[in-house]
Amino acid sequence: MTTLVGSRERSYVHKMEEAVKTTARDTFWIIFNWATPDKPLGETIGEYKERECVKSRANYHKPNTGDYNCRFNREQEEIMLRDPSLRTADITLLYKLYRLFAFHVAAFNNDEWKAGDSNLESLLTSIKNIRNDIAHEDCTMNYTKFKEIANKLRELLTEALKAAKERYSRSDVELQEKTKEMEEGLYEVFQQVLGKEELLSYCHNYINNNMISDAKKDLQTSSVIINPLLFLMSNKVEVEVEKIFSTMLIGEKDENGKDIILDSSQIVSISKFDTFRPQLLLTEGEAGSGKSTLLTMITHEWLTGGDGQMKGLDNYHLIIRVQCRDRHLKSLNDLMQNVLPTTYTKYRNLMLPIIKKCNNLFLVDGLDEANEHSMKTVSEILSTFKDASDTTMLFTCRPEAISNFRKIIPIEYQVTNIKLLGVREKDRINFIVNYIKIFNNTVDINKLPQIIKMTCVQEHFKLPLSLVFLAWQYTHNPKSVTGAESQTRLYFWAHKLIVQKLKERLLNKNPELAVMCGIEVERRVKECVDALCQCMLKAVIDKRVLFTEHKLEHVISTCNKTGIPCQEVLSAFLTIKIIKTPLGEDHQYSTPHKGLQDYLGALHVVNTIQQQPHSTIKTIIQGAVDPHPFVVNDFIYLLLHMAGMVHHYIKPVVPSRLYEEVVQLFHEAEIDSWGRVVEAAEYNKEVITAITRLIPRGKVMLVKDHVKGHSDLLPHLMPTKVKVDIHGPVPDLTPLMATLTLHNITNVELDHNYWNPQPTTTPDPFLQALMSRDGLETFRGQWYGWLTKLPSTLKTLWISVTEDEEVQTLLPAIHSLTHLSRLGVHIKPTVTPSAITTNLPDTKAGVNLNLPDLTEGEIDRMCQLVAKLQPRYYWVSFYKTSLPKEGWKRLLEGLIQLKVRVNMLDLPGDQNTEDPELKKLTKEGLGGRLTR
Repeated sequence: MTTLVGSRERSYVHKMEEAVKTTARDTFWIIFNWATPDKPLGETIGEYKERECVKSRANYHKPNTGDYNCRFNREQEEIMLRDPSLRTADITLLYKLYRLFAFHVAAFNNDEWKAGDSNLESLLTSIKNIRNDIAHEDCTMNYTKFKEIANKLRELLTEALKAAKERYSRSDVELQEKTKEMEEGLYEVFQQVLGKEELLSYCHNYINNNMISDAKKDLQTSSVIINPLLFLMSNKVEVEVEKIFSTMLIGEKDENGKDIILDSSQIVSISKFDTFRPQLLLTEGEAGSGKSTLLTMITHEWLTGGDGQMKGLDNYHLIIRVQCRDRHLKSLNDLMQNVLPTTYTKYRNLMLPIIKKCNNLFLVDGLDEANEHSMKTVSEILSTFKDASDTTMLFTCRPEAISNFRKIIPIEYQVTNIKLLGVREKDRINFIVNYIKIFNNTVDINKLPQIIKMTCVQEHFKLPLSLVFLAWQYTHNPKSVTGAESQTRLYFWAHKLIVQKLKERLLNKNPELAVMCGIEVERRVKECVDALCQCMLKAVIDKRVLFTEHKLEHVISTCNKTGIPCQEVLSAFLTIKIIKTPLGEDHQYSTPHKGLQDYLGALHVVNTIQQQPHSTIKTIIQGAVDPHPFVVNDFIYLLLHMAGMVHHYIKPVVPSRLYEEVVQLFHEAEIDSWGRVVEAAEYNKEVITAITRLIPRGKVMLVKDHVKGHSDLLPHLMPTKVKVDIHGPVPDLTPLMATLTLHNITNVELDHNYWNPQPTTTPDPFLQALMSRDGLETFRGQWYGWLTKLPSTLKTLWISVTEDEEVQTLLPAIHSLTHLSRLGVHIKPTVTPSAITTNLPDTKAGVNLNLPDLTEGEIDRMCQLVAKLQPRYYWVSFYKTSLPKEGWKRLLEGLIQLKVRVNMLDLPGDQNTEDPELKKLTKEGLGGRLTR
């Protein structure tokens, strides 16, 4: 830094840059305001240019100025819109505005604008040329050259003010005042000593490159990849994240609110770098969905260069990870010192301003695990970087904590909502095999394909952690694995094996325990584990995952009393991170997964009920931490484990009131999926009976996930209406077939199949049965070649097709629907006009047509297809299509020529729907308007 600061030659360049950016810019602004006396400071240029006096006198409206000269780039347009006064405009923009909008100036291309003369136009051009020379020359200047340019700039600014004073009839007093301000401004700039702003300004690139290089070295050493499965395996086992990472499906809402299903490797590339706003990717996923592993993979790929599994990382100069569970994280300053210690020491107050100018990716892990200090840090990060347009924030969070966080997001951020949907079915076997190789490479895996097939009907097996537990269980006891395990049973096996390994370690390491009888050792271990479960319940209540030694006092005292080494018990269930502080080392204990914490908390409730048969779930939770209000929605995951435990693990037989209480608590929480409870309870009849008593006659049953659970519940309900609403990849719906004869399925919306249709020749038994009977009123999904009819009761239909053969069978089926009032058709570009043998029928609410992924080469063919299908369209959408203006113009002209009529023509969100020519073509030729 000494060499940098002491570089006198560079400092001269900086001083000139500063003079141009401040004093010269201010002089331009004064002259522009003198030249536009009827423009209020609060009026935008867009409003000002429409005034009659401007239209009659300004160069902007004169034909010989030319369209090209009247254009502004995107950044200039943003400044003019954001700052009508133009106080923040630079010389380049002010010069252009003066030439276009000032009164009493030479024509735009007149020779008077050439530098070297004494007229005002020439003087302004000369000043702008100095600015250009300074901005584009090498970063050196000796004193002689500096003095020469400084004197020239002072002279030009003085003469420009005099010329403007004469032209715009300003007073001598005002000229003296503005000249004095200009002189004082130049003097201040030329005399100043270089500080933070100057360093950042004149050698921004030099400092940037050096600091980024230093920061990367820091991140290489400080970004410790913590193994989140350490509690399952020996400390000696090193897990390389890239070898066990499996891509997952993620769901994103696009600008039209449509669900887009992507591979998790694309999560970072979702960020939209052309919006001039910082990006915030708000990613939700339930416990065990792989949120932390995903961020670990992103960090690893960026640090090592990886093999390109994660897309878009090469756009970022820095990636900084924030662990919300960290109680030592008290401010943004602390974060920078922790993750970039050497860089922070070297750059100090320059560091944050430089980072703000970089392309940054902040990975903020576990908003739902945030404590008071880390939440303050998160808020500080959001506030500090809200004007850093090249920054992206990727936050992960459990779904229940999302709504509270949304309230603190500054409006400057462009928010994209993302949901982790889990491991796709075809990837699950490789996922499990990879973990089995880590756990025990000698286990026979021949049974796995059948087990994986069973997992497809279990909703929780989309979660990576469920598959990890399944692999661990299979490694230690292959015969116990069926693939039909509930999530609670998976945790039960994980807990059982953790305790078993704990006992083995204790007996191997402690001779005094080895000589005891097995029953006594087991009793002592159980007492310690029970104490830990009690601490876990308190942590669930307090909404924390961190444990100080004070919070673990009950466990520590129990271990001391029983003679069991405390460290062995804690390391079996918790992860331990050693933090260096000014007072020494601090051991930070935390739950490796919140799901494990919920399970162990539920286990404590079960243990208490065994000892106190007349107690209730609610009183046990309320009594764990006193005083504490009982908010049932805080304990959904714990209650799901309770539903899975009550009939398996509580001995003797559970009284029916306990089933009733579990279900009643879910009812109070207004749980949105009773199928989830049924699956958690492993289809227990008492639980199902308790649920049916709480569902009123005639209530519409919504099936949007947990299809198997709903399929087992529906036969026990009185005849009712059933709505199926699946947004992600469609699971196997055949379990619902039995309900077709018992209930009236009125709505089936398979959103993913509608927006992402794929050709298939394999019939779906559920869809075949659904389409062959009446009662269905709404359907959204895909039409297949093996379907022949639609239910005559349909009122609303949203249907997609991919091939000519499908269109040829679909159109007659649609015409047979006498009650149809709303119709939407999604047609892939693979369909040809020759396949259209009849048009679409008119409907009461209009016809909507979706035509995605259109290319310029397909415009003529698509126009013909739209015309052949033609009713009067309510709207036609060309989403996910990117065409130049000439392409859109040719499309509109083609539709007009074929006499297509449409109320609304829907373009993608990044297209300009305000283009006057396109708007006119749409309105006059098609009878509608452009939307996006």
